[in-house]
Amino acid sequence: MPKILVRISDYLGSKKFYWLLLVLFVLEASWIAVSAAYPQAFDEGFHFGIIKIYSHYWLPFLSSQPAHADAYGAVFRDPSYLYHYLMSFPYRLIALFVHSQITQIIILRFINIALFTYGIVLFRKILRRVGTSKALSNLILSLFILIPIVPQLAGQINYDNLLMPLTAAIILLSFRVLDEVRARQPSIWSIVLLIGFGLEVSLVKYAFLPIFAGIALFMLFLVYRTYNRQLGQFFKSLLKSWKTQTQLARILMVILLIVSFGMFYQRDIINLVDYHSIEPNCAKVLSVKQCMSYSVWAYNYKDHNKLTSGVTSLSDLNPVIYLGQWVYWMWYRLFFAVNGPNDHFANYPPLPLPSLAALIVGIVGLYAVIKWWRKLFANNLYLVMLFVITASYLIALITQGYVTYQYTAVLENMNGRYLLPVLLLGAAIAGQAVSVAFKDQTRKIIFAMVILILFIEGGGILTFIARSGPSWDLNNKAVVTVNNKARKVINHVVVKGRKNYKGPIWFFN
Repeated sequence: MPKILVRISDYLGSKKFYWLLLVLFVLEASWIAVSAAYPQAFDEGFHFGIIKIYSHYWLPFLSSQPAHADAYGAVFRDPSYLYHYLMSFPYRLIALFVHSQITQIIILRFINIALFTYGIVLFRKILRRVGTSKALSNLILSLFILIPIVPQLAGQINYDNLLMPLTAAIILLSFRVLDEVRARQPSIWSIVLLIGFGLEVSLVKYAFLPIFAGIALFMLFLVYRTYNRQLGQFFKSLLKSWKTQTQLARILMVILLIVSFGMFYQRDIINLVDYHSIEPNCAKVLSVKQCMSYSVWAYNYKDHNKLTSGVTSLSDLNPVIYLGQWVYWMWYRLFFAVNGPNDHFANYPPLPLPSLAALIVGIVGLYAVIKWWRKLFANNLYLVMLFVITASYLIALITQGYVTYQYTAVLENMNGRYLLPVLLLGAAIAGQAVSVAFKDQTRKIIFAMVILILFIEGGGILTFIARSGPSWDLNNKAVVTVNNKARKVINHVVVKGRKNYKGPIWFFN
């Protein structure tokens, strides 16, 4: 292999390149945080509004709908509230000293950047734990931070920014439980931590529940297989582990389970019992008049009425066709550009080169996983667990979207950001499979460099700047000046393609 390729491979796996990735990501997200008009497209106004509501409460247990909260739906029954409650505390402190709302928002955006960045650090630990090389781990992360919506999401107020590090932490904890069970030395402490914190994370965003369910199913299978149907031995080992704990540890475990289950019961289980849904329809909790103040619900309600009255109808969209649409929109909305309120959240298509590179990676990765799945999963239970988690989450996400479509006749729940909690997990599986496929090291490095170069040509924040106009900018003279200059430079170095496309593959336009 040529020396230059060896040097490239060594550099990709170096700590210097890893730290460069983190710095680049923070700079990308930071510029979004200080320059993007409020509220940004990914429900930033919704999240900031609920944070302000919770800032009036010391405990998160709301017994009724707070005053002036109807614009955010049935807040007191929302199962995804823990992010808003926790973020209300730094907001309270910030509000004491900072009276400018936009300054408050920017500070909160930087807290979100810190959360998401820590998530990247933890996901790298997952990549390394499953056997991904340092070079491949860093390459995967570099492609991830060059997906346009990633820095845009990190640079705004959104509960996904807390979900990212917590999801990674739960998976790492699951690996620890896996190792202990496989060694037939299960730790009661590790299992209690997994259950307790898993319940808490589901309160950050209820979409975590399929991930948690995937972990639980895998663990049950692992225990069954490890103990060869002698489950009594497993429970004896847990009892032995309990007896070896200190009195303080036992007390902490009991407190954690009581608090976690109590908080989970107060929202999710009561919602299931009273409204037969973890996330109940707003009109089952509040009046239709109140719910009409919540724009998301109001749109769905109007669309549903059009469907039931015959004004609109369901197209012949069987599950297979729906799945194809879903894949398309997820790809599109990972790489598209979306404006803020000043331009009615206008959408513009992805830049051609990074979006094309993503298609290549996706197709090659899927093919490699299908062809070499036996070799891939044969001796790597970590990868099996990631596969179960990812599959569980995707099935739930697709099913929810299809059910919503049946209710409104509108294709919804197809935002690329919904994939982010499991995107790196899928990348870990696909990356390992591609490593098996490319046995020749030279070809492997050349393929990696071509893909990375295509991503760099317009990926990350460059898509946001290239597609944006003055209406996207924060109302600040310095911000407008810098962004205008950046747009002029990008016009000469980035292949932008057209801002609007016409044709059968560009469904959006």
